[in-house]
Amino acid sequence: MKTILKSLIIATFFVALAGTSYAQKAATAPASAEILQDLTLVLDGTLNAINFGRISSTTPGAIVLSANNAANNINTGSVTNVAQFNLGGANGGVTVFYDPTVTLTSGSDNMTVTTQVVGNASAANRATAGAVASGSTVTLVSNAFFLWIGGSIPALTNQVVGTYVGTFNVSAEYN
Repeated sequence: MKTILKSLIIATFFVALAGTSYAQKAATAPASAEILQDLTLVLDGTLNAINFGRISSTTPGAIVLSANNAANNINTGSVTNVAQFNLGGANGGVTVFYDPTVTLTSGSDNMTVTTQVVGNASAANRATAGAVASGSTVTLVSNAFFLWIGGSIPALTNQVVGTYVGTFNVSAEYN
């Protein structure tokens, strides 16, 4: 009798387990990937450096190198240059990242440039290019977008004389 009772309890247990397996559900999700042409980000051959020009070590006001137009420069030297980056790839959204500041050094002395970045889908539209914030999305049109980089240096008070250099970093990735 004990053997029959044990067998009955075990059989009931397995029937109960089989009943719970009907509660399982399955689902699927589609998967996809769009392969785009490689992005290119190239420093222009002519507008290939951020150069504030030759400035005094005691310039009393901010030194501004306008990314949009040389006519808007303030307290810069007479020969200046903005950097232009040519972004190429598939039409559509691209996120741009860059250094918000750049440290310029001469020996152990330094000064900080706050960068200004503007951009437009046409190289001819530098003067009307809009501000581009780091981490924001720009739209490539005709497989291109152009970025111009200028910036500002605070007023100088007895800045140590020398040639100050630094590096501006920019990157881009598809959205």
